[in-house]
Amino acid sequence: MSQWRRPLAIILAAAVALVVLMILSGMGPNVALVLSLTILVGSGYWVVSDLLGITFGSEGLSTAEAPPPVAGADRRVTRLRIGLAYGRYDDGSLERLRASLVELIDDQLLAVHSIDRSVDPAAADEVLGDELSEFVRDPATARRLDTPRLLAHTVTLIERL
Repeated sequence: MSQWRRPLAIILAAAVALVVLMILSGMGPNVALVLSLTILVGSGYWVVSDLLGITFGSEGLSTAEAPPPVAGADRRVTRLRIGLAYGRYDDGSLERLRASLVELIDDQLLAVHSIDRSVDPAAADEVLGDELSEFVRDPATARRLDTPRLLAHTVTLIERL
């Protein structure tokens, strides 16, 4: 028999046996109600037993350790990206944006590379690369932040620190 025929035959046999026992004992059963309830209970049991068989009978599952979680973007970077997508710009806001990005760069240098830019600017420049070093040193770079493509590039460079 196929996989579904055996449980179905057991459920139907149990329903018929219950009806016959009720008739023999003189209970006068409501056949439709007894059959319905028996089929319902039997089907529920069948589903639960199948699920347990799948759950506990599974073999060959990988026991390897999960890969380490990938570090996501800093919340400040996410907030900056949202602000850029939905915000308005003027010279003051671009300068504040640049100041926030420079602060984020300093935090990343200190946290990831243990370099304080104010104490060791040469080591910081080496880690930052030419583009970010220029961005940190030159306040005039705030004007280029109004171009979404260049801003996204700068934020991507900061995320890679």
